[in-house]
Amino acid sequence: MRTGGASTRTIGHAAALTLFALAAGPVSAWDPADLRQLRDLHVCLQCDLSGANLIKADLRATNLEEADLTGANLFYSNLIGTTLTRANLGKADLRGANLFYADLSGASLAGADMTGANLVGARMNAADLTGTDISGANLFRVDLSGAKLDGTDLGGAFLHGASFAAASFTDVRLEGAVFCETIMPNGSVANDDC
Repeated sequence: MRTGGASTRTIGHAAALTLFALAAGPVSAWDPADLRQLRDLHVCLQCDLSGANLIKADLRATNLEEADLTGANLFYSNLIGTTLTRANLGKADLRGANLFYADLSGASLAGADMTGANLVGARMNAADLTGTDISGANLFRVDLSGAKLDGTDLGGAFLHGASFAAASFTDVRLEGAVFCETIMPNGSVANDDC
């Protein structure tokens, strides 16, 4: 008899996604067919999951390229290695989410709450993070080259090895942020905390 393994993970994954999405209530605009596709295939290109309640969802290595996750609740979700290129995560709740090595290239995260998120090794080049709260997050070796960070809160964030090369960087809150081998928008390297 086989126990555990992929079949158990898939069933648990599916049940969790269904439960979280159903708990979202009538305020959300997500498409039930898209949620089924996400649950069954772990791929949901250009799907509508706006407003979906995906708290603590296991979305590891899922492909959500160009998906609409506007206002989605991804609080403490596992998004390790997830593809979110050109996805819309505007005003999404990503507090405490694990985005370890996720690809958010070209994604819109304007107004999202990413407080305390784990973004180690994430690709966020050309992403729009205007007005995003990333305070206290781990941005070790994150690529934010060419990103829009105007009005972003990076207070207390760990920025060791992060690259902000050619990023738009006005009115960024940096109090308590840790700089070491951090490439700044003008190409200089900040080593204040090495």
